[in-house]
Amino acid sequence: MTSSAAAIDPAAQTARRSLRLFDIEDGARIEFVNRRENIVFRVTSDGNDWALKLHRPGYHTDSEIESESALLETLTGAGVSVPTPVRRSDDSHVAHVADADGNSTQVTMQRWLASAIPLGSSPLTFTGQARPTDAQLLQFGRTIALLHRCWERTGTPAGYDRLAWDAAGLSGPDALWGRASRLNGLTPEQRVTFEEAEQRLAQDLAVLPRTPSTYGPIHGDLTLENILDSERGLSVIDFDDCGEGWYLFDLATACFFLTGHGEADEMVGAVLRGYQSERSLSVADRQAWHPLLLARALSYLAWSVARPEVEATQFHLDSVLPHAFRASLLYLSTGHTGWTDLPMN
Repeated sequence: MTSSAAAIDPAAQTARRSLRLFDIEDGARIEFVNRRENIVFRVTSDGNDWALKLHRPGYHTDSEIESESALLETLTGAGVSVPTPVRRSDDSHVAHVADADGNSTQVTMQRWLASAIPLGSSPLTFTGQARPTDAQLLQFGRTIALLHRCWERTGTPAGYDRLAWDAAGLSGPDALWGRASRLNGLTPEQRVTFEEAEQRLAQDLAVLPRTPSTYGPIHGDLTLENILDSERGLSVIDFDDCGEGWYLFDLATACFFLTGHGEADEMVGAVLRGYQSERSLSVADRQAWHPLLLARALSYLAWSVARPEVEATQFHLDSVLPHAFRASLLYLSTGHTGWTDLPMN
C-alpha cells in the first residue's frame, strides 16, 4: 500500500495515529503487509524499518501481549533470531489508539526482519505442489530445538500470562480454537468420528507428562509461513498464538502440513533430525507424538468453524478434512494416525 492509498484506508489511518506513541515521526512511510488475524504494516523512517501490528479486537489482553513481548526478548537475548519488540517511553510494548469508529485498538511494533521470505507454503506443500529443501527442513528442526532449549533453560517468564495448549486447550469443550466436530457440512459419519476423536484425545492428552523438559512456553503456530529464510539463516515470526504447552506440539505443528506430501516421511524425517541435532527426544515423546499430531490437525478444522469466508477454510475443507478424517478413524482403532512415526536417537 502506497502512502496515497494509506490515506483512505481506515486501518492505515489508525496505524499512522499510533506512530508518535512509539516516538516515530508522523511523516514516516507506511506500507500494507497483510490482513489476517491482525493487520500488519511496514513503517520506514530515517533508514529504519518496523513492523506495526494492529491487533485483532478482543483476542488478547494487554497482559498477554506483554507476555509475548517478554518471550521475544528472552529469545533475542539467547541469540535466537526473532522480531525484536519495541518498547515505548513508559517501558510498555502496547499502545492504544482509537480507530475510525472510536474503538480502542491495541498496537505493537517490532523491528523489521529485512530480506527474508517464508520457508514455504503450507497448502502447496501439503498438496504436493512444492516443498522446502532437505537442508531447509533440517535447519527448521534445529531452530525449533533452539527455541525449546532456551525456554527449558529459562523457564516460564515471571508474570507470563498466556493461554495453554494443554488437554483442555486442544480438545476440551472450550478448546482455544474450537472443535472440529462443529464444522458445517460434515457428514454424519465425519461428525461422529471427530466427536469420538476429540473425546479420546482429551483423555490421552490429559495423562501426558508436564515436566520442565516436556512442557513450557511454546510458539503454538510453527507453520512454514512463520519461518523466514534469509542469507543470515532462519528467523521465527508471529508469536500471536504462543502460550504454554508440550514442546512436542510445536514439532507436531511444524510437521503436520508435511504429512500430506508424497515425500512426507523424508521431509518429516529431516525436520526431526535437525531437531535431534540440538535436543533429544524421549520414549515419552514417541508416545505423545500421534495424539499431538491429530490434535493439531483437528485444530485447523476447528479454526475454520468461525471463518467460513476465508481462503484457508476452503483449503481445510478440501484437503485437511479428508486427511484428518482418515487419521481419526485409524487413531480410534489403533492410537496411531498413520502418519510418519517419531524416530528415536
